[in-house]
Amino acid sequence: MSAFFQKFNFTKSEIRVLLVLLIILTLGFGIKITKGLISDDSAVFDYTKTDKLFKQKSDNALTVLSDTNIIVDSLFSKEELKKIGNIKNTEDSLKITEGKKKKGKKGDGLKEKSINLNTATKEQLVLLPGIGDSTADKILAYRKEHGVFKVIEDIMKIKGIGTKKFEKMKPFITTE
Repeated sequence: MSAFFQKFNFTKSEIRVLLVLLIILTLGFGIKITKGLISDDSAVFDYTKTDKLFKQKSDNALTVLSDTNIIVDSLFSKEELKKIGNIKNTEDSLKITEGKKKKGKKGDGLKEKSINLNTATKEQLVLLPGIGDSTADKILAYRKEHGVFKVIEDIMKIKGIGTKKFEKMKPFITTE
C-alpha cells in the first residue's frame, strides 16, 4: 500500500486524510448492511386504506355548476359541500370583472368656472374635487356667517381646504 502512495507522490497528511475517509466509508457500509439484516419488514406502511379513500374522493372530484358551465375541482362529497355551504349566486362568487367601467375623477364633468361659490348649493359644491358633504356644509356655514366670497382664494379660510385642494378645484370655481 505504501508503494501505491509513493507512486502518486502523496504527502503524509494526504495519506492520513485518505485513510480516515476509507475507514468512514467502511464503517458506513457496515452499519447499513447490519441494519438491513437486523430490521424486520413489519415497518412497511400499508397504502391500501389511503388508496381506497383517494379513489372515493376522486370519484366525487368534479362538480359541475349548472348556471355557469364551469367545472370546479372539489375533493368533497355532496354532503360535505352542504355542510360547508352552498354557492347560491355564482356570479357573485366569481366576481366577473369584464366590462367594468373605470371610476372617473371627481370634477371630470365640470366646465371651467362653472360653480359660483356665492350661489352654489350643497349638491353643486360636492361635485368639486376634494369636497365632500361635510366640507360643503362648512362652505355654506361660512357663507352665512361671513357673507359672500370676494375672491376664490377666500375658500382656503375654511378648515380642511388647503393649497392642494384649492389647486384641484381652482379651474371650476368663481365668485362672480
